[in-house]
Amino acid sequence: MTETAPTVSVVIPVYNSMPYLTGTLDSLLAQELDSFEIIAIDDGSMDGSETELDRYAAADSRITVVHQPNSGWPGMPRNRGLERARGRYVLFMDADDTMSPDALARMVAQADAHDADIVIPRFEGTGGRHVQALFERHPEGPIELARAMETLSPQKLFRREMLERLELRFPEGRVRLEDGIFVTRAYVEARRIMFCGDSPLYFIALRDDGRNISSQSIDPDNYVSSCRRIAETLIEGAADPDDARALVRQFFGRKGLRFYAPKRWLAMDEGGRAHWVALHREFLRDLLPPSTDAQVTHPTDRRKVELIRDGDVEGLDRLIRAAAMLEHTALVSGVRALPGGIEVTVTVRLDHDEAPAGAAGSGLRVRVADRLYRLVRPLVTRRLVRGTSRLAARFLLWNRPHAMLLLSGRKRGRATAVPGRLAPPEPRTAEGTYRAREPRYRFVLPHDLLRRYRGERVDAWTVLSGPHRVSGDRCRVTAPPALDRRVDGIRAYATNRGNFSLQVPGRG
Repeated sequence: MTETAPTVSVVIPVYNSMPYLTGTLDSLLAQELDSFEIIAIDDGSMDGSETELDRYAAADSRITVVHQPNSGWPGMPRNRGLERARGRYVLFMDADDTMSPDALARMVAQADAHDADIVIPRFEGTGGRHVQALFERHPEGPIELARAMETLSPQKLFRREMLERLELRFPEGRVRLEDGIFVTRAYVEARRIMFCGDSPLYFIALRDDGRNISSQSIDPDNYVSSCRRIAETLIEGAADPDDARALVRQFFGRKGLRFYAPKRWLAMDEGGRAHWVALHREFLRDLLPPSTDAQVTHPTDRRKVELIRDGDVEGLDRLIRAAAMLEHTALVSGVRALPGGIEVTVTVRLDHDEAPAGAAGSGLRVRVADRLYRLVRPLVTRRLVRGTSRLAARFLLWNRPHAMLLLSGRKRGRATAVPGRLAPPEPRTAEGTYRAREPRYRFVLPHDLLRRYRGERVDAWTVLSGPHRVSGDRCRVTAPPALDRRVDGIRAYATNRGNFSLQVPGRG
């Protein structure tokens, strides 16, 4: 009698995973899906994980355990598990994570209903583990390649027929981003990718013993070599060269520019900084033409890319250190309708003692620029009027910090930068005086801009810029807890986390 193949094969590489492993196995055995198998590859464990696996396998025939000498990295054990998989789908799980009881059933149902080759479960971090904003913001349903590329870990449901047809396997040995190399190829080849779960399905852990692979030190040459392989896969797999460049640019923004964040950069010695810059300069030279730099929305990131292209380590150091002076918090203090759009007012609180002078915006030139803006406000959503008034404000306020509002849709991730106008602050003290470090900025969002986000929820960040082409990191815009109202058909509201978002209605 022929044995019926399981619906899902769950492949788990295991190396010294106690006591987390017990919770992982328990969460799998509690799954509501009727038909699945667990293939655990013990990669030379010495902490009792090997015994715990055998104990569970003796009690449940759905569990297969393979013991092997330690390979040093999870790629080989995942491949050994994939070779033994019999399911229509394969899910790669780590031995310190857990899933909700309905996770496998919901992912399979979605894959079957939509004929999807990959299903991404909604993650939630445990033990202090942070997850990408994608998992908090993206709605359940189809997900575009550009958004899927924000998560390159392998904890996803894959159609096994696709993996076998492509002969797709993980790189073996100590290859950094080996999971990203595998997942990117699968993404590019997939007919459809789905995002599953209106609530978290997969709980990814931060181990308190510091043994997560991601927490280990990074060899720059190994890391950038893997980034090249991923970028080349995107270029080869995209039908349109412009789409390919956009994907590589976004990928470099996530995986390359992370090493130029102040915390990482300032922890390096001079030799380490120069080495990263040299490797990334070659990456950009070979894979991204300079013409793509203008499409980087974040002004700080755009300037970093320019400096990397020039090999200017000292310039990067100055930029990264100066950006700390522009750290701030941002709070929406007004949303109003304009003819042809809406206006969002944001109050900024500068955090650094050495923030640029004159930030408060209470001087004569600020009032003149504001009076000019008020005069043209009925027509400011028109492109020519908007551009002219902005140039006039920059001329008057050339030595004051400028602000950009960065908008990003949750579903498509399309980014837009909207320049702000410095406005006189409102009195904030009992004496009617101004707080010197709380400037206000007005941002005009015309309907033709908002139409790009039809049917989406849109999140917002601010970026401050000072003189000498210095700008800071982005700051998520917050909102008063009670904010929830419609302004000219657009819903402006505070999220559950207290952030400011817009909901743009769909067509019709």
